Amino acid sequence: MIPWRRLALVIALAVALAAPAAAENAREILDRRRTLDDTTRQWSDREQNVELTIEKRGGATQRRTLTIYERKLPEREEQSLLFFESPATIKGVGFLSYSHRDRPDDQWLYLPALKRVRSIAAGKQQRSDSFVGTDLTYHDLDVLQDMTSWSEADAPSALLGEDVVGGVPSHRIELRPGRDDVYYERIVLWLGKDDLVARRTEFFQAAATPVKRVEQSDVRSVDGIPVPHRLEAATLDEQGAAKSKTVMIVHRVRFNQRLEPDLFTQRALARGSR
Repeated sequence: MIPWRRLALVIALAVALAAPAAAENAREILDRRRTLDDTTRQWSDREQNVELTIEKRGGATQRRTLTIYERKLPEREEQSLLFFESPATIKGVGFLSYSHRDRPDDQWLYLPALKRVRSIAAGKQQRSDSFVGTDLTYHDLDVLQDMTSWSEADAPSALLGEDVVGGVPSHRIELRPGRDDVYYERIVLWLGKDDLVARRTEFFQAAATPVKRVEQSDVRSVDGIPVPHRLEAATLDEQGAAKSKTVMIVHRVRFNQRLEPDLFTQRALARGSR
């Protein structure tokens, strides 16, 4: 016969095991995503072929194609290089970026007509310019690339609840960047609960309505890594309607191609696409 004290211990243990685990907070969810990126989803470099469409109210639709190269470095830093391949009016334009954890990214633009590489200044005015007519600014490119590596000190987080985005149950998380090189007052992102891939990101300044929204969809597994194959960035008016939007369709993704470090240099930028 089991002694009463031992029976009580067994019952207490069974109750504890049956009790639901404490809900994760926002930072724990973000850290879990970062752990996935550092382990089972880790990659050293990536090459993408992308079709880009720009739509503006009352304006003609513009279509462009480009190739993007990315290379990860230690300490969560990254290099990226892209070249526009069509139409002829923009063919050869290139963009090079070095991301840093503790300071603004270094960015350079190559314009074939001028035959020179131009550094993009780190000031707010320069980084707020549109990137070659798209709905993303140089600052947006910086934020989208770096925000996955932010710590709680960089951007305090809060879990706002759950939503369904594009049919995907998602965590809704608010970030309030405290970094001098981030010009948004707050950022709200929706991470799919099953894969922790960002399905929507909204950027806010002082107003309660977002000024910009980025949606990611058509997520497919490539070498075991979930990759969104459609991205839509929209610039919003005060009512939250799109004034313009840029759609990116990924046609091919290749990981771990052993891209050479020399590819991510100003010399390679001026030389043009591979």
